[in-house]
Amino acid sequence: MRAERKALREVFRADLPAAHFGLGIVVVASVVVGLFAGPIVGALVAGSFAALFLVALVVMLLRGIRRLDAGRRAYLFTFGWANWV
Repeated sequence: MRAERKALREVFRADLPAAHFGLGIVVVASVVVGLFAGPIVGALVAGSFAALFLVALVVMLLRGIRRLDAGRRAYLFTFGWANWV
């Protein structure tokens, strides 16, 4: 059971390069959507990810995680999905 859980954690683990790539995808997508659908829609795409980051950061801080580590974890939560792109 312990080995299965460890393997599952490794599969879903996000790292900083993947999170940077995810942030880049969000920026490019916001610009592309802003060019084709209008700047307000592009700002909504970027704003939704910014709001998700802020909510994740608040949750991490409320859980008692220190500032820099909380920011890192919130960043990985918000943009770490790029591992699977």
